[in-house]
Amino acid sequence: MLSSGLNKILLGGLALATTGSCTWWTPPATAACKAIDFALPRGRVNYPDSPAYAKENTYWSSRQTDNIAPACFVTPYNAFEVATTVTVLRGLNTQFSVKGGGHTAFAGGSNSDGGVTIDLMYLTALNVADDRKTVSIGAGNRWINVSEALDTQGLVVVGGRVADVGVSGLILGGGISYFSGMYGWACDNVRNYEVVTASGKIVNASPIKNKDLYWALRGGGGSNFGIVTRFDVAAYEQPGGNIWHNSLIIPGAANASAIAAYQNLTVNGMPADNKAHSYMVLTHMDMLGGYAVISDLFHADLPNTADGVDESVPGVFEPFESLPTIMKTKSIVNVSTLSRSINIPYGSRQTWWDTTVKATDPSLFTDIVPLWQAHVEKLQAAANGSAVTPYLAFQAIPLNVLKAMEANGGNALGLKQSDGPLMIVQLTAQWADSALDDLMEKSSEEVIGKINNLAKSRGLSHGFVYANYAGSRQSVFESYGAANHAKLKQIAQKWDPKGVLQKLWKGYFKL
Repeated sequence: MLSSGLNKILLGGLALATTGSCTWWTPPATAACKAIDFALPRGRVNYPDSPAYAKENTYWSSRQTDNIAPACFVTPYNAFEVATTVTVLRGLNTQFSVKGGGHTAFAGGSNSDGGVTIDLMYLTALNVADDRKTVSIGAGNRWINVSEALDTQGLVVVGGRVADVGVSGLILGGGISYFSGMYGWACDNVRNYEVVTASGKIVNASPIKNKDLYWALRGGGGSNFGIVTRFDVAAYEQPGGNIWHNSLIIPGAANASAIAAYQNLTVNGMPADNKAHSYMVLTHMDMLGGYAVISDLFHADLPNTADGVDESVPGVFEPFESLPTIMKTKSIVNVSTLSRSINIPYGSRQTWWDTTVKATDPSLFTDIVPLWQAHVEKLQAAANGSAVTPYLAFQAIPLNVLKAMEANGGNALGLKQSDGPLMIVQLTAQWADSALDDLMEKSSEEVIGKINNLAKSRGLSHGFVYANYAGSRQSVFESYGAANHAKLKQIAQKWDPKGVLQKLWKGYFKL
């Protein structure tokens, strides 16, 4: 319940106009900021003239802060304060967004221009259950916080691979992990969600409580159902948090051989050895001599060695040993060290786009490469010497992962074993000049369209769009299939009958 003082602020912020019938005037976001400031303990609301605001308005992709200025940042310390904030925003009909890790590539993904941005940065509790089988993770954590805490305990969770990625966004969009071959994606390993709904109520969603909401949050994204404040996730024993890693840099001229090896790994290797994980990235960098392929191989089993790194290679990765390499680096490291090593620093402009195709024909992937290279040449010509780093990434969804996704009643993503094996094809780029923004988006969208058409022409189309890699104009939830899309809408209607989150939570993908 709102205090009487808060009620006065809410009512005072509204003006009633009469034109034959009553209509409500939407107040400016500053009124909501002041109402939240009144309702929460001192220091939770930060305005544009404060040092704290400048710190909070920092995002991984500079497109999220370029010419984007919230009326205020709200930094709640617990679920109750999140609920109070949501209640005020709903009462004053104020647009907002929510920042977990702030790792969305496109503008406004987790920042609200002129509205209110709720920053979950202080929701950082992290507790391991006495039986070591569950870890409760506050929604403001980043994955480096989680791995650093668990490495020392010899535990891992199915979570993000990159240090600065936020816990919330990754899990709610699906969540590919080093351990997905054994346990599925991150969303498949959540035992319980603590959620603030559109009404301001705090509820739990699990296989026992609020089962419909539990299903929807496993891939359906938080912005349609509520603000998740805590994730209770399954934990697994992993000595020292260590995994085997081999990073290969392969000359671009050998991309066909590298792609064939990765396609075979997807179709045959990883289903036969579910402790294996890998991704493959093509890029163009002068320091690598132009086009190059980066292949990272991971294995949850460690070689039998007392010190250093055993030169033995897990059998599933033997085909990669014959590929020509510019550089090869083997290591046994914990998840924290590994996640820092692949972290992409803040400050660049970013874009991500993706689609999913069937992985059964290696020629499809080699024929995608010229489409991407034409895109790269267009971007480099337009950049006229300014920094541009393009990537084409292949990320496998092998049959063993699709099988693991069916645990606990399945998720909302609409991916089935009968569809697989599958491959996510992702376009991404980093650049410095804002004048390139429109070209980056338009050209990326065009290439994704060409990839979809190519796959369709060969009977290899699937169309799933992975939310965590999606461009701002992509139809994420429609790609889950008509039945799942309709079910998500139905659940959203139940938990938010007035469509508050659909109308007020701006910036991220909506149903």
